[in-house]
Amino acid sequence: MNMRQGWMIGVVTAGLLAGGTSAQEEASEVFSLGEVLVVGTEDPAGEGTAAQVTGEQADRRFRRSVGEAAALAPGVTLARVGGRNEAMAYVRGYDTRQVPLFIDGIPVYVPYDGNVDMGRLDTFGMSGLSIAKGFSPVVYGPNTLGGAINVVSRRPSQPEELETRAGVFSGEGLEGAVRGGLLRKNGYAQAGVSWRERDHFRVSDDFRGVETEDGGRRENSDSRDVQIHAKAGWTPGGGEDELAAGFMRQDSEKGVPAYAGTDPGTVPRYWRYTEWVKNSVYAVGHKRLGQTGYVKPRLYYDTYENTLKAYDDDTYTTQTKRSSWTSIYDDYSFGGSVEGGVVAAERHDLRAAAHYKQDVHREHNAGSPEATFKDETWALGAEDRVALTERLSLSAGLSVEGRRSLEADDPATGEAFADNDNTAVNPQAGLFYAVTGGVWRVTAARKTRFPTLKDRYSYRLGTALPNPGLDPEQALHFEAGYEGRLAEALSGRASVFYSRLDDTIQQVDDVAQDEDGAWLYQLRNVGESENAGVELGAVWTPAEEFAAGVDYLYLHRENIENPEIRLTDVPEHSLKMHVDWQVVSRVMLTPSVEYNSSRYTTTGGTKVDGFWLCHVDAQVELPHGFGLYAGIHNLFDENYELGEGYPEEGRSFYLGAEYRF
Repeated sequence: MNMRQGWMIGVVTAGLLAGGTSAQEEASEVFSLGEVLVVGTEDPAGEGTAAQVTGEQADRRFRRSVGEAAALAPGVTLARVGGRNEAMAYVRGYDTRQVPLFIDGIPVYVPYDGNVDMGRLDTFGMSGLSIAKGFSPVVYGPNTLGGAINVVSRRPSQPEELETRAGVFSGEGLEGAVRGGLLRKNGYAQAGVSWRERDHFRVSDDFRGVETEDGGRRENSDSRDVQIHAKAGWTPGGGEDELAAGFMRQDSEKGVPAYAGTDPGTVPRYWRYTEWVKNSVYAVGHKRLGQTGYVKPRLYYDTYENTLKAYDDDTYTTQTKRSSWTSIYDDYSFGGSVEGGVVAAERHDLRAAAHYKQDVHREHNAGSPEATFKDETWALGAEDRVALTERLSLSAGLSVEGRRSLEADDPATGEAFADNDNTAVNPQAGLFYAVTGGVWRVTAARKTRFPTLKDRYSYRLGTALPNPGLDPEQALHFEAGYEGRLAEALSGRASVFYSRLDDTIQQVDDVAQDEDGAWLYQLRNVGESENAGVELGAVWTPAEEFAAGVDYLYLHRENIENPEIRLTDVPEHSLKMHVDWQVVSRVMLTPSVEYNSSRYTTTGGTKVDGFWLCHVDAQVELPHGFGLYAGIHNLFDENYELGEGYPEEGRSFYLGAEYRF
């Protein structure tokens, strides 16, 4: 850390000592049908079970993607899959296959591998997101092994409203967005579009050039993202009953910067995603039953199309080598759920849900036959919140989940893989004790993740053997914590957690040789691992115009059965600090600092160094609904990596204007 970084950190730290996390904004345009209430959050006794990030917080700090916004939450770490240029959020050490992403309660992922590039999804139109950790509602459905991330969209709150923005940012970047809405007594409608495009990003001036990257402009780092959404709702009589239907399309194109590290065993790949398109159509409803009951159905149909091209070299023009190809995905998913609940005998808050979905993955390389893979997954879950006393409550739940293979073509033999299926039973329970201004909690939960189509069937570009018989991963979570007021204008949170992951799916090397004598690996259930740690946070708001906060995560991860196989992509220590300062009535200044210690980026033990980042964001409110926003990220041009050989962006700038009516 140099003197400039130390000066900036000192300024923010001084603000923390005189101030606490951002002022707690309330989203005023929440699409309530998209919420999945965390057990216990109906009253203060459950606030510690989930972290929240509002759309206003994301906008204030120029976090334009869902991945960047999620990383603002305590316990969440941003990572990047460098070989695919995908952003991923880890929640207490669990990735997006184990902590799935939902938008308005509907799962969003690539059917083949269970992941989704969270860097593609825009936060425009997001009222907020919630992140459940370990102990999460069973009504989410299957595969929530480490928790769940749910993005809740906006809905109109005024009879007529309009929101627009336009801006520029480093790397010849441009952004624009517009959203309009209508609200009437018996319904509402809204539609919007957002667009972000950049030619490149620049690496730090301290980056030392290598053969594949000479510094300055990062080669093949361009991207384009267009998101279109529309939604209409019917609210008969303006009451609690509601039926909404919506559509979202994410249309992207991106380069994949080549490996720029020093490992002689890593061969650079020259890849581009020339097509990355996801369409979603959904319907969600809420019907009140009697005085305290309700039923909420959800239906959805998603398509995902992806074209990935591997080129011969860094000109990205020819595909003549054996290592060059064009891979085409044509996937779709469909499914739904029915959730219902009732308050019974004044002490029981009961909820239950049934889920079903099918995932279909169709892939081929240009000029080759198509292979098809199809799974179905189902889940039944119920939970009860019991008021044991005026202060003490018990939340208990149970889910039964299953996955079955419906079709799986082996592209190597032309024959079908053998059918396979998995089932799991997951109980959970939590005690919540309310005190003046806060709540203590103790929770325990068992959770499961079924292996994905890619886990079971992929040859990994000829480097691996499939394993259709993989068993599910199973985790057991324990947590104790407190959240609430600590003193006048000061609130805080603290939690201690431990989770053990059994039947961990890990790579086992040298299991067989191919016809050329090269050794192949295979994914197997060989691992037992554990995650243990502490989360600490504080919020202090000494005045309406000044607030600051700090979040710290200590995370110890250990591969118990195979310690030589490292657990990757998450630092042991991470720290987030920021200040919201209303300098004058119309100017908001938000300086922030974040720290990540070193992390493993390969299972073989390759590490990247820890780093400090400093940012300054500003918003200016102008008359008549206009506003300006500007900022500098990575203020001191830190040269850092989230994955070895894939340098991140150096110092960057942005400037824009917005209008709201």
